[in-house]
Amino acid sequence: MILMSIQNLYAQDDYTWWNEKHNWNTGDEPWFRQMNTSAAYFGPNALPIPQMREGIISPYYRVELRPEMHLSKGDDTYNLYTSLQIPFKGIASFEVFLVPFEYYEMDTITRDERKARSYDPTGTAGGDFWFGTNFQILKNKNNFPDIIASFYFKTASGTNLSNARYTDTPGYYMLINMGKDIVEKEKYTIRAFGHLGTYIWQTQSNTNSQDDAIAYGVGLSAKYKKYVMRAVYTGYYGYLDIGDRPSVFRFQLGTEKEGFNWQMRYQLGINDFDYNSFGLSLIYKWHY
Repeated sequence: MILMSIQNLYAQDDYTWWNEKHNWNTGDEPWFRQMNTSAAYFGPNALPIPQMREGIISPYYRVELRPEMHLSKGDDTYNLYTSLQIPFKGIASFEVFLVPFEYYEMDTITRDERKARSYDPTGTAGGDFWFGTNFQILKNKNNFPDIIASFYFKTASGTNLSNARYTDTPGYYMLINMGKDIVEKEKYTIRAFGHLGTYIWQTQSNTNSQDDAIAYGVGLSAKYKKYVMRAVYTGYYGYLDIGDRPSVFRFQLGTEKEGFNWQMRYQLGINDFDYNSFGLSLIYKWHY
């Protein structure tokens, strides 16, 4: 038992096993050039699919804490998602979000597919810092949808590139969000919404240093008093076709009012995102 532990520690520090498995010579290009910088070959928080909006900027300040788990055949990940939104007179908002901590357990098959470097494919990581702005372009026009323009940027602050958790590269996306109430009753409303835009990030590849994708999404929400339910299909479509075309179905149920709120979330990976994700948000919203 002691001998096996020593061998495992040596394997982690030496990387000879990795060099041989991936036919890499230390005199060649850097080891990370071997990696595939796409959603299918990284952890679930590395290149996230943008959140859907409904075409209206909220007048509330908003803080969210959300424990999450992402379960798949070869990688189980547990993390905390955090975000802060600051409105500006109902015509714009600023948002930051971050996964400050995640714990992951990969199997050896997934480790090798992603070309992760640790012999023991379990550990922790810290996520990228995202920030962005939203601008109200059109609102409350009878024959037109409400429209928001969104601009979000990813810093290269995430850790543990060597285990394919975060990409250590910058990125950004730009979206046009639209929404319109299609049913308006005294006690409830049903709203249709969607977005379209572009999602761009740098890769670790020498041949394609950047990946460009079309971001898309459609959804419906139903609101009754303080309760809201949303169903969304969304994703992005990268041009390299290397696992960069993730799509998901999202279902959310919770409350939406001033003060404390809760929200249950389920996300089903459909393409290039082999996770079933569960989250429970605790949200506080307030006016200044």
